[in-house]
Amino acid sequence: MLKKLSAKQLGNYGEKIAAEYYQKLGYQIIGRNLHTRYGEIDLLLSKKSAILLVEVKTRRNYSFGWGEETVSEAKIQHLTAAYHEIQGEAGLPENFDLEIIIIEFIDNQAKIYRLLS
Repeated sequence: MLKKLSAKQLGNYGEKIAAEYYQKLGYQIIGRNLHTRYGEIDLLLSKKSAILLVEVKTRRNYSFGWGEETVSEAKIQHLTAAYHEIQGEAGLPENFDLEIIIIEFIDNQAKIYRLLS
């Protein structure tokens, strides 16, 4: 089934799995696929007074590298700038945490890895 999905469809599927995963951990979704001039924020979550920005990387193989290899320092800076653009508009707190979540499909089973920045 997963082999038939386009890269965009696979990414959307991974983001759906990630959103469900964080909701089970007690996070509320503030936004998904938030577009700014600095790039897109995949998931913006809150839990109590904490804000969590999540970059989702979905892989079915390693042709394009490991998920964590694709998040450069420049990407982290863009995500930070994107948050601050949204933060000002939405009245969110200035401080936030950033995580990268890797969704790997092995034998059509999703494995989830969380990386803290």
